[in-house]
Amino acid sequence: MITGVALKCGGAAEHWEESMKLLTSAAVGAVSAVALLGAATLANAAELNAQEKALIAAAKAEGAVIIINPLFSDRTSQRMSAAFKKRYSLGDGFKFNNLRKGTGATVAQVRQEIQAGKLTVDVILVSAPGFFAAANDRGAFLELDSGYWKDSEGFVKSAGQYSAYPYVVTPLAYTFQPVWNASCPGMENFNVTSYDDAIQASLKGKTISSDITKSFTYTNTVIALSEAGAVDFKKFWPALKTTDPIVEFRTEPKMQMLISCQRPFDMWNLSGRVYQNVLKSPDLADKLKIGYFKEGQVLLGNQAAVLKGAKHPNAGKLLIEFLLSEEGSDIFVEGEAIYSLREGYTPPAATAPYLLDLSKHKLIGLKDWVGAQKQFKEVRELWQENFR
Repeated sequence: MITGVALKCGGAAEHWEESMKLLTSAAVGAVSAVALLGAATLANAAELNAQEKALIAAAKAEGAVIIINPLFSDRTSQRMSAAFKKRYSLGDGFKFNNLRKGTGATVAQVRQEIQAGKLTVDVILVSAPGFFAAANDRGAFLELDSGYWKDSEGFVKSAGQYSAYPYVVTPLAYTFQPVWNASCPGMENFNVTSYDDAIQASLKGKTISSDITKSFTYTNTVIALSEAGAVDFKKFWPALKTTDPIVEFRTEPKMQMLISCQRPFDMWNLSGRVYQNVLKSPDLADKLKIGYFKEGQVLLGNQAAVLKGAKHPNAGKLLIEFLLSEEGSDIFVEGEAIYSLREGYTPPAATAPYLLDLSKHKLIGLKDWVGAQKQFKEVRELWQENFR
């Protein structure tokens, strides 16, 4: 169990209602803030380290980079592409390709490509310690020489997250939180600070059960909560079943169910999905609410590595450096409202109301991130007994 971990991120959960009052104006200003951030990022790239300088020419000659991940939205991908090419003077002809799938599908594709010896991607970014450990054991990743890993390594270790430098780094993390639409019928006075709140009788016909069979992160969340004694899922799943939930996997369609009031409550979504929808529709700022679980928040670090035999190895290594840099962190934190694992990092102001102050929450990790994968079958079968 992890306690007392500090990230310098604003918007503590206990001040959530106060923060939400600011969201409408924040959303209106966010477009301007994003534009200013983008302009500053492109015009004032930080001084490059020696490792970055050594990779630029080869990366430019390769002409492209392909990253597979479950997280980066199209908007984030577009901004990252522009900033990446500008920072390293790669030219407009350089191709930045963001392939997004679910966590399970991301791992399955790359595992199959490694086994077949036919790679279509260069970089994998996903929360799947068991996969990274197994692939690293068989020599599937290129060795990195990072100038920025030192800025994250200490926090990654203190937060109990998996990494295996010089082959596997962990640049970012997220945590699943309860999200609901207070404007939907019967949700006006609803609030969540505990897992008991997620199975209230009043929620019948209003809930979503996340399909853990398709997700490493959902499954690891269940295992971590069980290990910590925070939730007894032998009792919780049957209780959730009494609310007659819809089964859904990806966070985006679940968020649309909330917005439409088809299913106004999801116990496991991402605060960043709220942020992204408020940017598109500022009126949602007063409707979409985000809670937390006093039993603990499971911090899910996302690992990254460059595949040995990739078509664009130098561009892949350069992308890893970018993700570990402050500039790269600003891009994905602003885009997804997730957590950079750089020590002492301060996120862009536009995302602050959507980020927990993790130093004020009970953080739960896994005793053995790699060994946890051995529990996947049993944990998923228990869920399936109730929802399949």
